[in-house]
Amino acid sequence: MTDDDDLRARLRRADPAADLPTLDTSRLLESTMTATTTTPRRTIPLLTLAAALVLIAALGSWWVLRPADEAGAPTAAPTVTDLTAPGIAAKCVEPSAGQLREAADFAFAGTVTGIDGTTVTLRVTKVYRGAGADQVRVAQAGDVSETMLGSGRFEIGRDYLVAASQGSVLICGYSGEAASPGLEELYLSAF
Repeated sequence: MTDDDDLRARLRRADPAADLPTLDTSRLLESTMTATTTTPRRTIPLLTLAAALVLIAALGSWWVLRPADEAGAPTAAPTVTDLTAPGIAAKCVEPSAGQLREAADFAFAGTVTGIDGTTVTLRVTKVYRGAGADQVRVAQAGDVSETMLGSGRFEIGRDYLVAASQGSVLICGYSGEAASPGLEELYLSAF
C-alpha cells in the first residue's frame, strides 16, 4: 500500500458522513441552473461622492486660477490697495492744496481697468503720496458716486486722480477725472 492509499483509508474511517446515503446530485444541478438570483446593488456612500466633488472642484479652481507661466519666469503678484468711497456726509468747502496735503495719506493717478458690481479697479500710473501700488480697488455704493469731479462716476478706460485718508476716498473736489478743471494743478501744488 502506498502513502496515498493509506491516507485515503484514514480519511474514509474518519469521515462522519460515511454511513449516510449518497446524494442525488442531478436535482441539485437542475435547481442550481434554473434558479435566478439577484446580486445586491452597490451604492456609493454620500460622503465619498461629496469628497470626490470637492476634489474635482478644487482641481478645477486651481486650473482656472493658476498663474500664467511665461517661459518659466516667476510672476510677482501685483500690489493692491483697497479704498472705500463714502457718501455725502457734510457740505463741502472749496478744495485747497494745503488741506489736500494735510488730509491725504495716499494719492495717486490711475486708469480704470474694470468695474465689477460695486468694485472699481484702477491701474496706478503715478503715486503722489503713500506706499506704491500696482492696482487700487475702490468699493463704491451703487454705480454712481456724485462726490467725484467730472462725470461723477468711474468709467472704464478713463484717467482719475484719487486721494484717500485712512482707506477712504476724499470727496468734495479732491478726487475725480484727471481732466477736471483745476484738479491736476491741485495735486501738483499739494505734492
